[in-house]
Amino acid sequence: MKLFKKALLATAIFGAMGAQAATVSSDPLKLSAEGVAAGLTAENVAFDVDFVVKKLTPAASTVTLTFDDAVDLSDLETLVGTTAVDITNDPATGTGVIDSAGDGTGTVYLTFSYGTGSFTFDRLVVDADAGTISFEVNLGNPITAESAFRLSASVDAGVDFSGASQIAYASEESDGTAIETGVGTLATTTSQFDFAVTAPFDGRIERVAQTTFAKNGNNLTVSDAAYDTLGYYLVDNADNLEASLIVTSATVELEGDFDNGVTGSPVVGGDPATVGQFTPAATFSTSQDSLTFTAVTPSTDGAKTAGTLVFDNTTNTTVVIPQTGDIAASATLAVSNGSAATLEIATNVDAGEWALDALVINIPYFPVGFEGLSTSVHFANESANDADVIVTAIDQAGNEYDGTIADLAGDTVTKVSQVAIMEALGAPAGSKLSVTFNINANDGDVNAYAFSNAGTGRQALVTSQEKGIK
Repeated sequence: MKLFKKALLATAIFGAMGAQAATVSSDPLKLSAEGVAAGLTAENVAFDVDFVVKKLTPAASTVTLTFDDAVDLSDLETLVGTTAVDITNDPATGTGVIDSAGDGTGTVYLTFSYGTGSFTFDRLVVDADAGTISFEVNLGNPITAESAFRLSASVDAGVDFSGASQIAYASEESDGTAIETGVGTLATTTSQFDFAVTAPFDGRIERVAQTTFAKNGNNLTVSDAAYDTLGYYLVDNADNLEASLIVTSATVELEGDFDNGVTGSPVVGGDPATVGQFTPAATFSTSQDSLTFTAVTPSTDGAKTAGTLVFDNTTNTTVVIPQTGDIAASATLAVSNGSAATLEIATNVDAGEWALDALVINIPYFPVGFEGLSTSVHFANESANDADVIVTAIDQAGNEYDGTIADLAGDTVTKVSQVAIMEALGAPAGSKLSVTFNINANDGDVNAYAFSNAGTGRQALVTSQEKGIK
């Protein structure tokens, strides 16, 4: 039967693409996209839909409104019956009703508003299988061009919506001659939920003891070197949507490398929540590649409900803070209705990283191993301390490389040739690299100058230091 209803609606839409069409408009109902996907239905929904007739519609003509398969008229058909019923019209108020008593004194199901129009309707028929409501233009006065009317369904009409929906208008004369058609939107779906990270973890780990942050931490809470805070918000728009899910709790998972590599450390051997490192308490996976925590339960009014996850390393100052790499957040809600008990509403949201407070220099274009071309980098280490260097790179084919080069001696200029870089990375000759140097030094202590030689000519290669990137 749904295929039949779709065919009827498709026919009406095709007809509306032809000659001048009736205008069909409404303030569309808004349903929760997640609720609809979970099989929820908006039951007994009241709605209004307006029609502007563009062509003269003679008396005794029939108007048919076709609803798609997202609308269930079964309850209305049960209330009204399957045969034609009279519409109780009141010229004084410019309305006509279908009600439980059949004379306008009972519970009203449907209301036609004619305004100051001289026309009225009668002989209404509901066909739930076809998804149609049809009625006739009363004898006496036609609907003149540019006339308008409204159809209102009350909650007592029992009309249910299971998703986004369109309604089609079609009119024909008493002999079956088509007059005009039109299509409008009756209901839409929109996402009920939202999740975003407003303040990612951004602590830069002090390079020696690695139990505190040297900078960039403490962005939301206590001003202390042992703190860093993740800020986020959740949104639940249940109050403003039909067929909405009911949220009972929320959980956020952070994926990253939370193994600090120190044998016996609470971060490796057990749940850091037991030593009070996270508020609210966080639970780690066995492999330490993710943590989860109970998030704030969002209000249902569509407002952003803010929450935080606070990392506090002051309770155990011997715990090494892990270098996490990129952290990705996901949010999952527990719900009490619908087809599933949980719903993941966001994945792979940037949640920052914890990294050593190292100097990072990038050379976005560094060709290596080309005949007749020689490239190199000169590092000036103006600190008295030697600095170790981790090198990473990508090439023109999307390959990734990593390795290390010899330490940069303190108070010295060190040349690093293309051969040394190729050997450190395992990159083949003829590679066009973007090379990044992670240097164990304070910002400003080490500076780089890169260039290429072709014959007797020399050309400087741009580095991130020259572009002002830190």
